[in-house]
Amino acid sequence: MKKKLWALAAALLACLVVLCACKGNPLPQGMEEDKVLQQGRSVMELLNQGAWQEIYDQMRADAQETTSPEAIESYMNSAVEKAGTFEKEEDSMATGQKLDSGEQYATAVFYCKHTEKDVVYRIAFDTDMVLMGLEIQTK
Repeated sequence: MKKKLWALAAALLACLVVLCACKGNPLPQGMEEDKVLQQGRSVMELLNQGAWQEIYDQMRADAQETTSPEAIESYMNSAVEKAGTFEKEEDSMATGQKLDSGEQYATAVFYCKHTEKDVVYRIAFDTDMVLMGLEIQTK
């Protein structure tokens, strides 16, 4: 009986660790989860509409130096080519991050259903809510 209780306790602890890990890091001071998610959804919608120039125009200057509207289009197309078209957002979260330089930023994470595969969108904003970058992965 003791072995079963220890096994159950270990399983519950493992679940707790996994659930805590899903929550992410706190947002940088002064940033609000609702605002990060709202702005992130706006960018995700533009990505799925093919509004490459609008996305590029929202990026901060250092990000614009390393990309172009055509590069964003190419990246998006290759990232979701086997996923099909966007259907719906299934879950979301906002998490804080830090660059090696020490700069803090927020990432809006969206778990979405496409017609063929699920896709995760990660859209990063600096503390002034200016678009820093994005990552798109199929699951």
